[in-house]
Order: sequence, then structure tokens, then C-alpha cells
Amino acid sequence: MTENISEAKNAYQTYLKRFFIHAISKSTLLAEADVYIVIPVYAEENWLQTLESLDNCTPTDFKVCLVPVINCKETDSFETKAVVNQNWVDSSTFRFQNSYLAITPIDARNLTDKLAGVGLARKIGMDAVVKSIQNTNYNPWIICLDADCLVSNNYLSVIKNQLILSKSSVVVFEFLHSNSHSTDELGVGIRQYELFLEYYRLGLFLAGFPFYHHTVGSSMGCKSVAYARSGGMNQRKAGEDFYFLHKLFPHYEAVELKGPLVFPSARISERVPFGTGRFQKKWVETNLQNWMTYSPEIFRIMAIFLKEALDALKTVSNESDFFTQFIGAHSLAVDWLQSSNVIENLVRCKKSSQNPERQKKAFFLYFDGFEALKFVHFFQKQFESIGVEEAVILLYPEVKNFPSIPQKVKFIRNLLFQVNPAC
Repeated sequence: MTENISEAKNAYQTYLKRFFIHAISKSTLLAEADVYIVIPVYAEENWLQTLESLDNCTPTDFKVCLVPVINCKETDSFETKAVVNQNWVDSSTFRFQNSYLAITPIDARNLTDKLAGVGLARKIGMDAVVKSIQNTNYNPWIICLDADCLVSNNYLSVIKNQLILSKSSVVVFEFLHSNSHSTDELGVGIRQYELFLEYYRLGLFLAGFPFYHHTVGSSMGCKSVAYARSGGMNQRKAGEDFYFLHKLFPHYEAVELKGPLVFPSARISERVPFGTGRFQKKWVETNLQNWMTYSPEIFRIMAIFLKEALDALKTVSNESDFFTQFIGAHSLAVDWLQSSNVIENLVRCKKSSQNPERQKKAFFLYFDGFEALKFVHFFQKQFESIGVEEAVILLYPEVKNFPSIPQKVKFIRNLLFQVNPAC
């Protein structure tokens, strides 16, 4: 989807009328900026390190407004609230050395919302941007970062030089966890986790799934118009980044900015039911030597399915002929076709337009990142889990030429960044 900037004002005002906007967002006024960096801050002991990391970036000559959303729930403990209150003090008193950097903290302490969490905190900050520019045709970037992250010295200069003038409307930053080279248990664990993330992306790419980008909340962003037109951020307490980006990917061109530029923490955490913190907790508790993951065969089965699905869009064949190779590829294929209603959706996509590209877009609006993940989980029931280092080599044998996990991760990232035409 292309952006008609002359209609930006209408997009903002339509969004503010149609979707839930928190009272905190409505009452917030942010200064004009070229880039807004929204950061949910929830009881972060080392929050000042994130601010100092941004302040240590190479000076820039474009306006950046940092929007930390200091949040907690009304029911949080006294100890948690004490840390949150200190986060508010730090955010309110911090002064950047770089005159082009400004900070406008949002006070979201003592939230009573049932859905209070990281999704709502991101939404409050991102909606405040739209609310502040609602009467303009201005289309700034809204970048997401987390309060446990550091950034590279060139983080802001890369945003200026590679993003501000980009034709893309969605951005994904390359990241590397802060202790990924450590020899301690968490360092070993995070290397396994990073390889798992790259393995899954590589599997999607080799299967022909187009939206294989990372979906990490601390390393993403989009243009304001795209944000408004897509319906904005969700209020999920976990996975908000995944669902948000996969809502954008089918409609807008995404650019991946190489680095690494963002360095998230590799700490143990139970704040959300999955992701880095939970992985690290499970890694330490189970004392594994290798992280067990999906069989590479699943991505080969997916490749057959996607090829036949896209071929079916180009032909006038009967519905019964859509997936003959896929059905022969695995005994559960028929069960999956029936449970997913994929044939009905494919017929709908064929009827939606005579334009092949629009038909393809309609198909991937249906078979999105969540459907791809459900596909993997459905077929994994029939396969033994496999160590991630072995799995990635079976999936793409060239990986074996790189002995260490960081080298394997770097190789896969370089491969996927080269493939991505937006880079």
C-alpha cells in the first residue's frame, strides 16, 4: 500500500474516532519530531542505562522525541511501585546532551485496565503520537524500543541516513542480545535462542513464506500513517509485537536495518509467557545442552503447500486438484486442509480479484504469520524434536561451514538481508 501523505490528517482522525484510545493518550501532547521512540518502562532497575545509551549516540541533526511510558498496575506490590516511581523521576529529570533529543515521559502509573501490560503501554505511547499530530499531514516514524535495551552508537545516525528517506513504511532493526558472547549459562542459552530465531526465519524463507522478518518489540517501527491505517497497536500482554507487525507486513514494504543496532537484555524473566526471558528460565531449569526445536521436514512440507496454493491461484483447476502433491507429502495433510478451511479461503482469494498480485496478497492476508506458526505446530506433533544446531544444518547445509553459533547466526542474517529487496 502506498501512502498519500495529503490524506494523513484524515487517516489520523479516522483512527482516533474508530479505535479505543486510552484517556492517558488523549491527554498527552508531544513536541513535533521527525522520529518518536516509544519505550514501555515497567519497574526497570537499569532504566538510566538505556537513556545514557541513547545519549551516547553520534549526534544527529534531526528531531527525536523519546516517549517513555512509565507504567504499572494498581495491584502491583509496594516494591514494584517504588521502582516504577524511581523510573518516573529518572525520566522526568534526565537531560540529553544532544540538543536534537527531547524526552516527554508519559505517566501511566497505577493502571486499572484489565489488559494492563506491555501491549497497552506501547499503545498509549504510539497513540499519543497520532493524537499529537492529528491535525497535520505530517508522517513521522514511530520506533519501538524497550527499557532493558542498549543501542549502538550509530543507532540514531542509521535511522537518519537509512530510514528517514526510505520509501518503506515498516522497519525491523537487527539486534543482538547484550551477553550473547558470554561464557556463563545465560550466555550459552541466549546463543541457542538466537540460533532458534534465525532457524525459524530461515525455514519460513525457504518455504516461500514472504514475511520472515523478526518480530521483536524492541527492534521495530512504522510510519504514523501506516500505524493509523492498520488500526494501531493491540493491547496484548505478550506477543503484541508479533501480531502488530504481521498486521502491517502484507500491506506495507518493510526495510531491515543491519547492525546490530539494538542490544536487548538476556535476563531471566516471567513477565510474559514466552520470549527471551521465559526461554532463559527454561534453559537454566532444564539444564539442556542443546535447545530442541521443530523438524526441518515441516518447512519442506510447507514449501510444497505454498507452491501449490500459489499455483492454484494461477489456474482454473478444480478444487479437488489444488493440493495433490501436498496431500502426498504427509499423512496429516488432509486433516490440516480440513481443519484450516484453506481450500475455501483459496477459492475466496481467487474470486476476490482478477489481478494476480491482489489474489496473492489476499492469500497471505489469510495465511499470515500466525497461520504459518499454527501450521508448524500442527505437523510437529508427528516429528521428533531436534537440537537446533543439527536442525539448521539439515535445513540449509551450508551453515555447517560456520563452527560457532554466533557465526551461524551472522551467516543466516546476512543471507536473509541480501535476499530482502528492501535492504
